[in-house]
Amino acid sequence: MSPAVRFVTDPMCSWCWGTAPHFEAAMEALADRVTFDILLGGINVHSTKAVGAYGRERLNVLWDEVTTVTGQFFSHRLPEGTVYNSLLPCLAAEAMRDARGAPPIGYTHRLQQRFFAEGTNVNDLDTLLATGEEFDVPRDALRPLMDSEAVRQRVRWGFETARQYGTNALPSVLVSSDGVGYRLFAGGYVDSARLIEDLEVWLTR
Repeated sequence: MSPAVRFVTDPMCSWCWGTAPHFEAAMEALADRVTFDILLGGINVHSTKAVGAYGRERLNVLWDEVTTVTGQFFSHRLPEGTVYNSLLPCLAAEAMRDARGAPPIGYTHRLQQRFFAEGTNVNDLDTLLATGEEFDVPRDALRPLMDSEAVRQRVRWGFETARQYGTNALPSVLVSSDGVGYRLFAGGYVDSARLIEDLEVWLTR
């Protein structure tokens, strides 16, 4: 099996959105040598309360910090009633894996774009299904997959597995020489030049 890289990410992770262009650049640069996938880490997956005034202030500070470091754009628009819980969008992303038969990298990045750059609530079923249509997956195909036990089990496994690798900070990068056994390669933000360089070194060992 070919060398493999997994990006540990989440549709509602601010730093993951900041790093998304760098992940995409690495995938483009190494596409002929590495198999890429994602592992969904989960953000506040037990939260049930809408973000209040204090939470909005903290998010604005965080988003400014991510912009300063990464240059990524944030709209700073958070729809009223948004619950900062990524379980539902993670279910949608993992369901897209089954619907399209491929890692849901593009869909996950699109959800990040909708949430952070467009100010759309991605913890909303209609938004998730509409975004699926952008990838030619009909609503009536995506919805039942989101409810399937297989998808739910994989999402739970992803949340647990991400922590086992020590990926307390999202995003993170996992690598495997054979596509089976993975190890933590990088934790937190990393730009494309450094990531590509480090992966190139890893591939030559």
